[in-house]
Amino acid sequence: MTRLKEMGESAAWHLMVGAALEGARQQGYALKKQPGRGLSNTYELTKDGKTQTASIRTTRDRWVAFPPLDDGKRWKTLDDVDLVLVAAVDDRLNPQNVDVYLFPADEVKKRFDASYAARIENGHTVRNNYGMWVMLDKGDNAVISQVGHGIAEEYPRIANFSIDELEGTVSKDVRKMADEAAPEPEEAIPAEAGPSLNTVADVLAFAREKIAVLTGMPGDTIKLDLKMGV
Repeated sequence: MTRLKEMGESAAWHLMVGAALEGARQQGYALKKQPGRGLSNTYELTKDGKTQTASIRTTRDRWVAFPPLDDGKRWKTLDDVDLVLVAAVDDRLNPQNVDVYLFPADEVKKRFDASYAARIENGHTVRNNYGMWVMLDKGDNAVISQVGHGIAEEYPRIANFSIDELEGTVSKDVRKMADEAAPEPEEAIPAEAGPSLNTVADVLAFAREKIAVLTGMPGDTIKLDLKMGV
C-alpha cells in the first residue's frame, strides 16, 4: 500500500491541495479563497499587483478532469478561471513526491477542446457535466483518449515536495485553507475508478487504447474483431 492510500482518500486529497497552494505561495503568490464559492476549490492568486482566479486540481495518475457543458462548447469551472493549479504525484504506482504545476486556463482549455473533438469524431461517448480526463505528460496522438496530452512538458513544475515532508513544509495558513476545501464532483471519483464504458464502441476503443499502451504500437494500427452470436 502506498503512503497516500495509507492516509485515506480525504487526508491524501487535502494534503495534495495543500501542496498546490504551498507551491503557489512559494512562487510569490498571495492566496485567498474566492468569495462566494462555498467549499469549492477556487482561489484568488495575487502577484505583482495582478489578481487571477485559479482552480486547483489534484491527480494521482497524472490526468486531470473538467466536465464539458453544452456538448463541449463550454467547460465547467475551467471557463471561469484564469489559471489551473495542479498537484500531481510523480508516479502512479509508487508515488514519492508531489509535483505542482501552474497552467494558463486558456492553454488547458485548448487541450480539452482537442480531446473532446477527437473523442466525438471517433465515436466515443462524452457526457455533459461529467468529468473528462486529459493527460498531463507526453502521450500518443494515435491513442484517442490521449489527444491533448503534454501540457506538463510545455509548462514545467513550479514546485516539488516529497510526501514525507509535506506536513512539515505547508504553512499554517495554507493548511487551514486546504482543510476547508472540498473536491469538485469529478475529483471525488476514487483513484481506482475506471472510465465510463456505456456502449460497445466505448469498450472497443478502450481496449485498443490499453493495447497501444502495453505494446507501444500506434493506436490506429490496432484492429479488433468482435463476433457476437449464440
